[in-house]
Amino acid sequence: MLLGESTVLTCAHVVQAAGEEALSGRHVLVRFVGLPGMPESLAAVRPGCWAPPSEDGRGDIALLELDEAFPAVPGAPLVRLGAVRDRLVHTYGFPHPHRHGVWVNNAELAGPAGAAGEWIQLNSKLPGERVRRGFSGAGVIDKATGAVLGMVVTEYTDDQAGLAYLIPVEVIVRHVPEVARWVGDPPRPPAGWLVVLIKAGDSAVAGDFLVEMRRERPRATGRLAALVDATGKTADEVAEHVSAGISTEEVTTVLATNPEDVVVAVTGVEASRAPEEVLTGAVKPLMDKGATVLVQFSRPDSPGAHLARRWENERNARRLDRLALLVEMVEHEEERTRERAARLGSRTSVPGHAADLSLRLAVLGSAREPIDPGRVRRALAVTERDAETARHELVRLYADLDARAARRDELLGRLRAYNAMATAAGLMEDEELAGLYRPAMAALTDRPDEPEAAAELVERYGCAVRRRVGKA
Repeated sequence: MLLGESTVLTCAHVVQAAGEEALSGRHVLVRFVGLPGMPESLAAVRPGCWAPPSEDGRGDIALLELDEAFPAVPGAPLVRLGAVRDRLVHTYGFPHPHRHGVWVNNAELAGPAGAAGEWIQLNSKLPGERVRRGFSGAGVIDKATGAVLGMVVTEYTDDQAGLAYLIPVEVIVRHVPEVARWVGDPPRPPAGWLVVLIKAGDSAVAGDFLVEMRRERPRATGRLAALVDATGKTADEVAEHVSAGISTEEVTTVLATNPEDVVVAVTGVEASRAPEEVLTGAVKPLMDKGATVLVQFSRPDSPGAHLARRWENERNARRLDRLALLVEMVEHEEERTRERAARLGSRTSVPGHAADLSLRLAVLGSAREPIDPGRVRRALAVTERDAETARHELVRLYADLDARAARRDELLGRLRAYNAMATAAGLMEDEELAGLYRPAMAALTDRPDEPEAAAELVERYGCAVRRRVGKA
């Protein structure tokens, strides 16, 4: 993937496949796909941007620097991944025997996988082309927004399974922090869509129902997709009126990015020809896809209202399970970030959100079959948002600590190399060099998480050593 002008992101094993000389010389050939007339360019691994694959598959990331910059070619719009399940994506690769490349469309993200959960499982739809050998390093593009969510890293070689794996952007940044400068904000929902809570209302009359909709509206960013009166209608007729309010293409697009952006309101359910069929045949399918559905009933204790509450309780239970996994991810990120800070000797304070999130999760989990599932749903949404924010904060902090540790190790290695040079030249007892060495070493050991504070001291000592041994 071209990130910007002269920077290319790919898998480290792709570079390794070109031979050992590719790691030090300019022997990787880069060709622009789909841009006829663009010249080819040679590239080399960018210093400090090499994360070869470990034994368990983690890492496997390389950032290349092209010999020539291409400012007119747009870079890949990288974004950090939010919810990983059920997103539709596509990607482009060069599996044998496709010399000119081939697309895989409508592949689906299944969830975290791989060592330490660093990969995301990618399911290709079979029969059809699947992600396999020849796609490594390819950008994985969110079908609804066009954002690049990650990079293909490997396949599961069973042709009948259709499985492959990608490295999400946030993991790429963790291994190669330099990539962070090309990561943008997640795309906003398309203009003209209303973001409202998923709800099955039980207002007594239509007037109250409309007031309730207006109360939700200040949180919105667009319009109601469809408002259908089910009075006297069959389930098929209600579904037909819903389709008339929102096109199939729009439903598919928005459900793939943010399901709660699709909002349908249905009134008069109990005055329809078959209330239960309207609920199961027209309302439930939309809810199962993730759409926001507001339903008006004649009274709160009606059979339809009880059924709608049961559905929402079931949906809340599934959402609670997903939240539990997210809280576990926050706990994991918190623990490993603290360990990284301790190894570095950093005084950086690591946020401790996991305990609060676990308590909130426990409270929500104790609310079995609540009278007001809508309140539980709203609390779930807030807790999910807080957990995602905490996780992203910890991932960014870990990447920063990692970068500082790498910089400290680099400076410490240079300082020791200069000291060895001075010792070999018989200058071990030299007072001038000792007076420069001691503060440089002290800066690296006393303040290990502030390596830049020692950079000038290390350079000053190095210049003095080179001068004294006649190599300046």
